[in-house]
Amino acid sequence: MTIEKLVKLYPAGKIQQTQSTSKDLSLPIDGKYFVLAKETLQESEIRLLETLFPTKDYFVDSKKHPWFGYLFDQMTLELEGTFRIMQFQIKKPKAFLQSEWENSIIEIFPNLNDFFFTSEMDGVLIEQYNKNHYNLEELKSIFLTLDADFDSSTTVFVGSFFPANEQSLALFQEEQQIFKTEVENLRGKSTFSLPDVALHYFTNDAMNHSKIVQTFSKQLVLTDEIQQIVLALWHNQGNISSTAKDLYMHRNTLHYRLEKFYEQTGLSLKRMDDLVFCYLLITK
Repeated sequence: MTIEKLVKLYPAGKIQQTQSTSKDLSLPIDGKYFVLAKETLQESEIRLLETLFPTKDYFVDSKKHPWFGYLFDQMTLELEGTFRIMQFQIKKPKAFLQSEWENSIIEIFPNLNDFFFTSEMDGVLIEQYNKNHYNLEELKSIFLTLDADFDSSTTVFVGSFFPANEQSLALFQEEQQIFKTEVENLRGKSTFSLPDVALHYFTNDAMNHSKIVQTFSKQLVLTDEIQQIVLALWHNQGNISSTAKDLYMHRNTLHYRLEKFYEQTGLSLKRMDDLVFCYLLITK
């Protein structure tokens, strides 16, 4: 939405270069602020406008970073090519060498189109498509190495490559929502992409609203040990030997636990369908 459209909707609004110092509503857009008196708005309108135009406490120069203006300030951007957006969240040590870290990022990614922080801990990297782009495992190694070098802890959501068009902003906003939703549910993954979380993300709402699932959850007692087994089996794609190794458990002991669980519930964690169902019950 542009300032022109806001003016048509709210002709009493004012365009300013800075935020209002009063209790008026200041909406950041196109590098300026559209200011509205809150008493002229309904509460639902205020919530909607604040969601559409979130106030930012971290300054990014839209002239130096046009992608920021496009993604966060509804500014226009002439795009050509195919891009992916990597969102990251970094926990920094007290003596974090930020300039050196940023220089390392620029050196590592030769096809980087733009890169900036959106808050003290969050940021995005926009990479243009190249046939020699890094795959997920390579990206995981890169960020683990950076964390080891800079004593940091980074979580990265690797977006998909999409051609630049009128859908680009909407696609980013959905990926942004996926990252915000799933970052708290990650177990042992610091770098991930949509396939890693798609099953959980797209079924979570349906699971939470299903009376069958709610009833089943009450009847099915998933102990901490069984939950660890389910998650380990899931991450090892059902492989018994790898799961036992991850759990520091003897393979025969794991087999015994699985048989016992089957006797109690009728669910065999050796079957992928049953394993998926139990995984969704745990993570819903």
